Amino acid sequence: MMEMMGLHLPGTSFVNPGTEMREALTRFATEQAIRNSEPGGDYRPFYKQIDERAIVNAIVGLLASGGSTNHTLHLVAMAAAAGFTITWEDFTDLSAVTPSLMQVYPNGQADINHFQAAGGMSFLFRELLAAGLIHGDIPTVFGTDLTAYTQGPSSRRASSSGARDPRRAWTRRCYAAWPRPSLPPAGSPWWTATWAVG
Repeated sequence: MMEMMGLHLPGTSFVNPGTEMREALTRFATEQAIRNSEPGGDYRPFYKQIDERAIVNAIVGLLASGGSTNHTLHLVAMAAAAGFTITWEDFTDLSAVTPSLMQVYPNGQADINHFQAAGGMSFLFRELLAAGLIHGDIPTVFGTDLTAYTQGPSSRRASSSGARDPRRAWTRRCYAAWPRPSLPPAGSPWWTATWAVG
């Protein structure tokens, strides 16, 4: 939900704790939070980050992923904090047009690690953007719009000196070495039900 709203570094939601990748992401997220503060020079307060588009993205992401019902309560509260009112009818209306793209436990047999290994949030973003179900032009804490989250590292913002941050290359190497769980065989009912978009 936080990635869908642009409030989370891209692709980081489901990286396992206790790994080099998680450690690198934690360090980078801390540095990014400092950059996004007023003293850091790129001030991005909550009220500037969140608008109606981000709220809709969060609801659609929740519905498409079969996320926790607790998130509905969090979304109502977050929307209210940003000055918006959402109702259960809003969830119902969006549910009528949002496909279910994931069958992750407890709503299915797959583990969240299977989802991450199969493309994770970037895959979910691409599918929902291609279907016109989420807004790709919302601001993000990473300094890009949401569409850039689905693209490769070359699309990401360069550092202020114009050079690529070498920590990103190191982080990508850590991610490449991250052990991925085995997935169900291609063509199995899990694949068909999970990745088919009506």
